[in-house]
Amino acid sequence: MQYILERSKLFIFLILILMLVGVYTFLTLPQREVPETPPGLVLISTILPGAEPEEVETSITNPIERQLQSINGIASMNSISANSASIITLEIEDGVEPDGLINTIQQQAQRASGSFPDQAQDISVEKLDLTFPLVSYLFHGDEAELAELEEPLADLSDEVEAVSGVAGTQIKGLNGEQVVIELDGDALAENQLQPFEVLQSLQQANQPLSLGTHSDGEQQFVLTVQQGEGIEKLRELQVGQAAVPLADVASVELAETPAEDIVTFEGEPAISYTVFLQTGQDVPSVDDRVSDVIDSFNEDLPAGISAERYVSQAENVNEIFSSLYVSLLIAVLAVLIVTTAGLTLFGAFAVALTVLASVLIGLIPIPSLGVDLNQISVIGLIIAIGILVDDSIVVNDNIQRRYKLGDNAMTGAINGVKEVYPSIVSSSLAIVVTFSPLLLLSGGNGAFIKALPSILITTILASTVLSITLVPMMQYLRTKRKKRKVSDTPGFLGKPLEKLAQVYSGKVLKGVLKHPWLTGIGGLVISTALLSLALFTPFEFFPAADREEVTMNVRLAEGTTIEETDAFIQEVTQEVAAEDEDVNETTIFTGEGLPNLFASSMDNTGANTGQVAFRIDREATSASAFIDKWQPELRERYPDAEIFLDTIVQGPPVGAPVTVTVTGADIDELAALRDTLQEEMLANGATVVTDNLGAAVPAIEYVPERETLEDNGIALSTVTNQLQLLTQGVPLYTLYEGQTPYDVVLKQAGITEGEPIDLADFSLPASSSAASGEAGPPAAQPGPPELIGLDELLTAQETTALAQIPHRSGDRAITLRAFGEADDFEAQMLDVVDNARADLPAGYELSTGGENSDQEAFFAEIGILFLVVLLLVYLVIAFQFKSFGLPFLVLIAVYLGISGAILGLFLTQTPLSFLGVMGIVSLTGIVVRNAVVLIDFVETRRLTGDFNIEEAIIESGYARIKPIVLTSLTSIVALLPVAFSGDPLFEPLAVTIIAGLMFSGIFTLVMIPALYYLFNRKSKKQAA
Repeated sequence: MQYILERSKLFIFLILILMLVGVYTFLTLPQREVPETPPGLVLISTILPGAEPEEVETSITNPIERQLQSINGIASMNSISANSASIITLEIEDGVEPDGLINTIQQQAQRASGSFPDQAQDISVEKLDLTFPLVSYLFHGDEAELAELEEPLADLSDEVEAVSGVAGTQIKGLNGEQVVIELDGDALAENQLQPFEVLQSLQQANQPLSLGTHSDGEQQFVLTVQQGEGIEKLRELQVGQAAVPLADVASVELAETPAEDIVTFEGEPAISYTVFLQTGQDVPSVDDRVSDVIDSFNEDLPAGISAERYVSQAENVNEIFSSLYVSLLIAVLAVLIVTTAGLTLFGAFAVALTVLASVLIGLIPIPSLGVDLNQISVIGLIIAIGILVDDSIVVNDNIQRRYKLGDNAMTGAINGVKEVYPSIVSSSLAIVVTFSPLLLLSGGNGAFIKALPSILITTILASTVLSITLVPMMQYLRTKRKKRKVSDTPGFLGKPLEKLAQVYSGKVLKGVLKHPWLTGIGGLVISTALLSLALFTPFEFFPAADREEVTMNVRLAEGTTIEETDAFIQEVTQEVAAEDEDVNETTIFTGEGLPNLFASSMDNTGANTGQVAFRIDREATSASAFIDKWQPELRERYPDAEIFLDTIVQGPPVGAPVTVTVTGADIDELAALRDTLQEEMLANGATVVTDNLGAAVPAIEYVPERETLEDNGIALSTVTNQLQLLTQGVPLYTLYEGQTPYDVVLKQAGITEGEPIDLADFSLPASSSAASGEAGPPAAQPGPPELIGLDELLTAQETTALAQIPHRSGDRAITLRAFGEADDFEAQMLDVVDNARADLPAGYELSTGGENSDQEAFFAEIGILFLVVLLLVYLVIAFQFKSFGLPFLVLIAVYLGISGAILGLFLTQTPLSFLGVMGIVSLTGIVVRNAVVLIDFVETRRLTGDFNIEEAIIESGYARIKPIVLTSLTSIVALLPVAFSGDPLFEPLAVTIIAGLMFSGIFTLVMIPALYYLFNRKSKKQAA
């Protein structure tokens, strides 16, 4: 210590340089609204044109899933086999490096593709990164002019995606174009062509044409054939053996693609344009760069189109940070005022500088920990300010005490630090080991809270070092320069604090030591009784954000067209807007729904789904009240539709309260079990139960007339290919017209949408040998082939069919999502499941999960981590005091803190939430400090032999009461702005810490001396 003090100016200069580095780190930290919680999801999609769900399952989904099951690092695997498409969703385990795993997934998926049917398209494997919208615009107005924006918006996307920090863009509500080749049946017959011949010619035309090179002995020539470009190349393509131009037997035209989304803003047709942010980027700066590009684009919009800046994360960030920075500033000023109240002006300055230096230096390693500047990290700074001041006050107070005892500048600084540094180091280590396990929390909850323990750990470590170096250096320099008289009662609260110390040590502690059993046991009984108040305290895992947006998810019956779905949602939305004067704005996204705006999206989207975003008058009503009003009302009005209203939740995404998954081999048996479970759940408290199988859709099943097919030499695949051409068509490949890509689809004219299909209108040629009944080769010049009507080859039957087949971990599985309002809702649903499990057929299983189970898993995890925290704190204190018993006295302060936190939540009726639990865990490290400092001082006095046990306790109480009161007061005052901010996310955190500190502080000063006295007396008896 002497070495540092003799070079105080040099070390202070070094600290100032580190502070500047901390300022730079703070200014360059990326800002965002909430911490990034990467989804850790991988999507594998494969298209098999025209295939039914069972064929997709057998041909595509099963082979891929079999290959994926051998890969380590996949937490879960779910899939949907639907018409023409297989969608597999993988969740990556925590801690697994995603890029390497994705490469392995791609390799295994490609290995599975070797067994796919020839018409299957390439597998797509992608990590779901576009989950964080930066800004979203709505272009609304004249429908015809909106349609003209396709190419300009494509050019805009090229420009926006070139901006640093942009991950990509998404356009909704704009129907693109595709090249449709529509075969003319009469022209085909006239030219004696079959559709499959045209298909083969088109597929061959997409193969690269390579003639190689040729040398004439002098030069090397590349051999090429002149060909047309784009659509004109298709029209000129010669098809079939007769080499007929495609234009003679088909029309080749640009046509609108089928609508995937219909967007409406305030009743007007609209296009949604959303920009997504790369991970780890600063929201305001990227938003500024993107806004410059889009604002320039908007200047040239047609007169009939308006641009609305619909959602901006930067605006939310700036609004939230303005409020948090005000709270941070108030916390800093409050801490300064409190420290000044109990310290000399110079002492308050030394403490304030040490706190500031601790915060700034503690920020330096933050970027390497993967933490940015968000709500959680700023709250961490506010908590840190209240905690960091403790070390500095204790050291400063003890140095001042040494100077009052007559020590010189050097000796007083050295002795002042030497007497308290063991307790400071051990209590700081206790805080560090308290918060370190929080870094191990798994999943989205762990990623969400990571910033809090990270900032507290780094700043506490910085504070520990600086409090025993910077504070003594400043006091040494000041005292060395000029000998000053140390006031007995510094600060404007000095005299009241001195009076408090005298009353506490002279009266309170003496009374406590006369009745130690009554004090100790009585305090434990009171604190234990207070824990029961948790039963009467509201609970809310993550609160709803105080926002104006409410989203409504709508799902209609499978098979509903997107136009019908849009008409229904328009009707519902207009009713709500007309009947509720608190609705300010409505936007409808029919089809795939919102582009993840307002933390809202839908699963298993299609033509029968859609979402509505309501903006309400927040001064007149709340999002929760709006949902409570309209959700039951709309469900009653429209019982055939699934309708869910939701709002932004301040935390990771949550799911249904209870989910039940039934697994087995036969999909019909699974559907029957689903129906039974759904009926029982609705009868036992569930208000809505949805599932991922859905209702069967109307279908026409074509039964092959196999004898007729065989007699006419026609393969069934030829018939099904003909039907596919007549209905949805066959997707081919991508064609470029200039630089613009277009999907190419081959169809055959003849079927009109909205009219029944008459197979008698269509025919296929029989093979010549089958038609003549002769074997052997056909005649040299055969006549036109005999045509067989499709109605002779197929018999149509009306039936129902599955829209999709869901899998879980490679097995067929249906998941039900149950919603209800009862307090014992989960227990009711589990009873239903238990009853159903008893009657399950062999080979079928039931499993449960959901938001409630996830919360239980979180509390189980946090409970284990809390036990680890207590063990680590115990070991830290045990090593300091070299005792197995004394640490238990210190841990009683934790028990008192938890009791006080529950009392505070109960009195204010603040919900016990995720961050409330984090506040209780945080208390463990904070409240331990007061007990450690108090007991350490008693032990020091007792072991000198100059004091008996009663005198040591009284002397310790007199010396420690002032720093304990000041440090507790600063921590409480720092959090008061947060507690009164009205923020539903952070109020529970602030209330638990404030109430826990107040209750624990008071009871610690009374109970710990009493229990220590009893412990010491018992130890003496055992020694004797």
